[in-house]
Amino acid sequence: MCYQLKASGERIKKLREEKGYTQESFSKEISISHRTYSGIESGAHSTSIDTFVEIAQVLEISLDYIILGKENSELTINIPQEKRELALKRKRQIRTWMEKIAALMLS
Repeated sequence: MCYQLKASGERIKKLREEKGYTQESFSKEISISHRTYSGIESGAHSTSIDTFVEIAQVLEISLDYIILGKENSELTINIPQEKRELALKRKRQIRTWMEKIAALMLS
């Protein structure tokens, strides 16, 4: 079994759609550009391990499944729901603050 860009992208797309995300909303959730995310999903290019970890956490799936297609892996990322929600809330707050700071700098 080896890493195949296109197959990995197809798995990510399927999971993203099952969770109800659009490409745009999901790319914002994992803090990458829509263009970059679209390339990952289409299999046009790979991404960093950090981004794969972020994708796995948000989609609540193992890295083994995303990267290799292995199911029932022992390597699932088990983060308690409460901590995951808090981290995502803080991430959104930081993004909002950064947008406000950028708007102030441009005005």
